[in-house]
Amino acid sequence: MKTHDPVFELFLNYACQAKCAFCYNPPITDELLRRELSFEQAAAALYSAAKTGAKRLNMHGGEVTLRDDLAKIVRLAKKLGFEQITLVTNGVKLGDARYAKSLVSAGVTNVRMSLHAADDKTHDAIVMVPGALERALRGAEPLRKLKIPLGLNFVLIRENVSKLPAVAKKFVATGLFDEMIVYFPHEQGMMALNAGDIGVTYEQARRPLLDAAKAVALGKMLVANVPPCAAPELADLLLDWEKETASSDMMGPEGARTDLNAMKDAQRREVAACRSCVLRERWRGVEPAYATRHGDDEFRALAGVPPALAAVAR
Repeated sequence: MKTHDPVFELFLNYACQAKCAFCYNPPITDELLRRELSFEQAAAALYSAAKTGAKRLNMHGGEVTLRDDLAKIVRLAKKLGFEQITLVTNGVKLGDARYAKSLVSAGVTNVRMSLHAADDKTHDAIVMVPGALERALRGAEPLRKLKIPLGLNFVLIRENVSKLPAVAKKFVATGLFDEMIVYFPHEQGMMALNAGDIGVTYEQARRPLLDAAKAVALGKMLVANVPPCAAPELADLLLDWEKETASSDMMGPEGARTDLNAMKDAQRREVAACRSCVLRERWRGVEPAYATRHGDDEFRALAGVPPALAAVAR
């Protein structure tokens, strides 16, 4: 799951059926709905990324399956030599088996579904789409038959943090999904407006994270946006905490290119504990909005590299 191969992030649109309160994107307005890459812009971005050597493509939004030209974009990416074309989706439209198969025929090689609870009532209330979980799971069936690797994205919020172990057991331990990434939400976009109502702390997330990791096989779960001092036992599973020298290129709906790693670095800062932490030179730091909301006391300077992380280094 972890890789350093060049990847290009194609962020096609803001439009989405779901209304997740934790979304990184801003509140949807009519003006925002009009912002999306034209096919010509998407094609130019793909040509440029392929020319620089990118072989892996992540396509996301908004909700990319709302694009009528999605299959056309996928076919172009395949023609340009992208070896891994990943669709990041809420899965709602994939409940139509013919549609799901058409995207695979066009060239989609991997699918990541964003699912946020193991039961319909909780999940559908979070995304505010009746029947969303049932339709996504129905869409998983033909994809598995076509041997498409299925990943699961799960965002931790107050409504579902205690349900994370159940999600890991039901969806990943059973083999329905090949692996999962658990995201601690960034206080950006919608989440910046709702963090006070739905946010959790790293300490509140720690036990569910540990229990979920125990429920699945090694290598089947990663955790994003959690610092090593918050869960040192899971240090080898953590993503996005460490500074990276390689660029990670993204094209957004406005047509502007962004280096994601540089953006993530710019969004973090040190707290007092960082200054004496053994990982100080490697860690990106804390999101200021989180530290402002919860204070710095939760963070602890690590005197030594966590054993799990040291094992990875070896």
